[in-house]
Amino acid sequence: MSAVEAPVLLGRICSSWRAISLTTPRLWSRLHVVQPSQSWSARTTAGAVFEKKLALRLETTKTWLSRSGQCPLSISLQCGSDMHPPPADVDTAATKTRLFMQAIIPCTPRWKDIILYVPSKALEVLSNLTEDDVPMLQRLQISHGPDWDLPTQPPFALIRAPNLIDLTLGGTASIQDLPVRWENLTHLNAWSQNGSSLSCSTVAKLLARSSRLQACSFYISSANGFDSTPLDGSGSIIELPFLHSFHITSTDLPLREVGNLLCRLSLSGLRDVDLRRGNHMQNDIDNQFVTDILAFLGVSSCFESLTMDTQLLIPSSLVQLLRGLPASTTCLRIADCVYSWDPSTDIGLFDDEMLAVLTPTPENPGSCPALQKLHIIRCSAPSDAALLQFIRTRMAVSPRTLETVEIKFSREMQLDIAADIQPFLDDGRLKVITTYTRSPAVEGFSPWDGLPDAPHIVAQRDDF
Repeated sequence: MSAVEAPVLLGRICSSWRAISLTTPRLWSRLHVVQPSQSWSARTTAGAVFEKKLALRLETTKTWLSRSGQCPLSISLQCGSDMHPPPADVDTAATKTRLFMQAIIPCTPRWKDIILYVPSKALEVLSNLTEDDVPMLQRLQISHGPDWDLPTQPPFALIRAPNLIDLTLGGTASIQDLPVRWENLTHLNAWSQNGSSLSCSTVAKLLARSSRLQACSFYISSANGFDSTPLDGSGSIIELPFLHSFHITSTDLPLREVGNLLCRLSLSGLRDVDLRRGNHMQNDIDNQFVTDILAFLGVSSCFESLTMDTQLLIPSSLVQLLRGLPASTTCLRIADCVYSWDPSTDIGLFDDEMLAVLTPTPENPGSCPALQKLHIIRCSAPSDAALLQFIRTRMAVSPRTLETVEIKFSREMQLDIAADIQPFLDDGRLKVITTYTRSPAVEGFSPWDGLPDAPHIVAQRDDF
């Protein structure tokens, strides 16, 4: 809800446009509500101002909905900093959010696309809703804050909505026991949260029940929770012919289990794979995991895109992966996840040897002959000269497929290749983005010290 966007903006052009805006319900059928946030450290000094802002936003929400007629509704509720209040203020934060929840509940028969980013306790408002109350609901996304007092099961039954096909849910201890019509889902996103565990075994059970899935994303962790059975690769094969997008992030979990999960899946229509590893690493990386990945990808004849981070790999397994990727691969994204306080000291896995694997030669066409996009995050090892050779060679082959190269170096520039690649850029055949990180200066005197707009270095972690 913003005065600088439609439909409010249309009503400020002239009286005729305002009349059209107010009598066109479809213009008011989508809204994103941002609940006003209050600094918890200043809640006593700015309370009156905050309460006035809260009341105005709530009234605006109700007015907006009243203009939507009988149109199906797409509603997003965002709670900002109130999402994670101090434990002592949980009830206060939830009470304010409930006001907005109660404002949208009368419209439940028209709910179609609902996104709730709210404190956990505010979800209790949904406890009386049933599947019959949300006949049009197709997409439901619930992200909630810390579960200090919330039961392990969500206190609502609307997730059994008859037309629900897109579900995003996290923080549930035993998600496989929820009364979801799994067989109807086409999109599923689930993750571990607040001590709950989403294991590989649980993911396998969910996938086996969701035969119509087209895209899924899971954040899995060690099986130390409600489903502690390690997954092996000897179970029955789970076939999901419609699944084209498969994303997994694993944390504090043996890669052997992730590999076993991949071995259990047969995804003949797979096009996009995203495999990441969280910050809790175990020293269990070997080439077997890459063997499992390549076998997993090889089932599909239409595979296109792979995104990975190097926490899943060792140098020999990265070479094995690049050489074994399907010839249909058109997009490759790799995050070279080696971090230190000084970016200039990072030593990643993606180096000149890896670029050479992707560079065609007269004797070898190179891996990924159909490659269109190469995106490498935070690498320091590959040289600018090797990058130039890769680009020149790829642009000289026929048929020419390379369209985009984007590399974020965690080092300074070694060689300026701009003039050498300019001919490829001028005719629109290629887009190249290279970003270099300067070594941090030694702390000391700055001529800008004391100025309110003094330049400063902001450390950022690059991600896809």
